[in-house]
Amino acid sequence: MKKTSPLLIVVLVIVGSFAAYTFFGSSTSPTPSQQTPTAAASNAPQQSGQTTDLVSRTGINAQNNNALAPVTGNDEEPGEQIKSAPDAYASSEEALAAVLKGAKDYDDSILEQFTLPDPNCSWCSEFYSSVRDLAANENTPQEQRAYLAEILAISGRTENVQALIDAVKNAPSNDAADLYAEALELSLGREDVVNLLGEQMNASNTTLREASVAAVTNQGTKLAAELLIKDVLEKGDPDLYYAQGIGIGEAIPDEEAIPVYQEFVRERHPSSQLGVKALLNAGLPGVEAVFDELENSPNPEADKGLLKGADDHISSDDETLALADRKAAENKNPASAELARIIREQSQNADQGGDEEGADLVDEAQ
Repeated sequence: MKKTSPLLIVVLVIVGSFAAYTFFGSSTSPTPSQQTPTAAASNAPQQSGQTTDLVSRTGINAQNNNALAPVTGNDEEPGEQIKSAPDAYASSEEALAAVLKGAKDYDDSILEQFTLPDPNCSWCSEFYSSVRDLAANENTPQEQRAYLAEILAISGRTENVQALIDAVKNAPSNDAADLYAEALELSLGREDVVNLLGEQMNASNTTLREASVAAVTNQGTKLAAELLIKDVLEKGDPDLYYAQGIGIGEAIPDEEAIPVYQEFVRERHPSSQLGVKALLNAGLPGVEAVFDELENSPNPEADKGLLKGADDHISSDDETLALADRKAAENKNPASAELARIIREQSQNADQGGDEEGADLVDEAQ
């Protein structure tokens, strides 16, 4: 069934209000606060290779920076506070029973409870030992193994991430390797986990190598940026991993990582165009960094090559568009002017696409 668009909702609200006015003789008209807030969501930036059905990359970065941050409620009950696992369960046995029950329906709320739990949890070591055993056991049903593997990935513990690495290496089949690799891509943790993943980026096992690159890509931290840049420079492939939707061009840098990518762009390597994409992924601060590099370039005409494919990584939010308008008016640098043009064109395309979708849905409603 198709989702109802924000435009259609507004149309229905207006029609309903008109009917109420006619029937009751009321002169009250709907206020802006009565309209659905989902209309603003339609302006969210669309970036290539981004997954939205899992934890967002910016959310992953926040969790890495604060492992003990409170967990909020799920979609079904947005006001409900979900307790972290150490607070929700009194023992390893109780926690394992909850996880095995959650695996039946791939319960996201259970996964939230076990996302970077308190490392001082008294029963967690025993619990994770049981999870590792079950996740590695071929007699454990496949869907259950996938869920348990994800529990290991989001634990923030190096021994659990190492278990997934070993599982990919020693998997009895390609399907089994893919199952563990998909979980490994979701790994969360501090620098010890990121460094462990970084060590696998030169693995001879292609599945392990690409899963590790994806996991590092998802972190968005300064260390992750350094590892990705080191990897692409060593391998000498200017488009390394970009076609698979991972690597530098798909990273979303946090505040501390932006200068790392900016320096990478400044050095003008053959792969520096990936650094431009990473900066653009970061939103307004990253876009400002790209403009800075272009405007201070000794060869602005050649820098137009850095903007290849940039339109897939640009947000169409109002602040970015205002920056592009200002740069277009004040700057004669050809590369900077080109970036401003791309941003403005992307914004226009997004607006036209939204208008066309809304018109199609209104036609369907009629």
